[in-house]
Amino acid sequence: MENRRVTVRGLFRMGTSFGVDGTMVTSDLNFARIRRAPLSRVAIGVVRLAAGADATAVQAALRAHLPRDVKILTRAEMIDAEIDYWARATPIGFVFAFGVVMGLVVGVIIVYQILFADIADHLKEYATLKAMGYANRYLVAVVLMQASILGLVGFFPGLAICERLYALTQQATRLPMVIEPVRAVQVLLLTLVMCCGSAAIAMQKLRAADPADVF
Repeated sequence: MENRRVTVRGLFRMGTSFGVDGTMVTSDLNFARIRRAPLSRVAIGVVRLAAGADATAVQAALRAHLPRDVKILTRAEMIDAEIDYWARATPIGFVFAFGVVMGLVVGVIIVYQILFADIADHLKEYATLKAMGYANRYLVAVVLMQASILGLVGFFPGLAICERLYALTQQATRLPMVIEPVRAVQVLLLTLVMCCGSAAIAMQKLRAADPADVF
């Protein structure tokens, strides 16, 4: 058996990923020798463009000259492909997606219970408002406002806790854990939608608010 000894000439900082704990940079000849694979079997290659070059035009030119089974991706497309792969084609992506769904389900149930209990405790007050001439639209707006307040009050402390947990996770695993502003806004909107959905279910209790109960 061939002795495939490797001599490390230097170290560099790159970080880990979900797939590997470390990365080695070597020449194509050493890679072929270590993996016992011919140089013709290339998995991925990097094309460095000259200053001012149009990446889209270069991409189109390469696609015109290379076989169709070769994917020509820009840096942004490569990043999107990697994200899509880890999110859709790996178990860890399924686990994260399942966690999001379960979080939404649990959140809907908790917010629904809070709103339902509040409506039940103040059912006579809602009936009084109906007797005074307030329409159901006003009562619905009140419940939606309560749901929105619950969402906002719960979101910002949760965001602070998540930032702390992300920092601890990054320190322990060396994985880059960052809450992007766009993602935070998406979570906020999703939280408000979740709370409004719970409010829509809890509003069924308002139908029991009969003005006749006041007298």
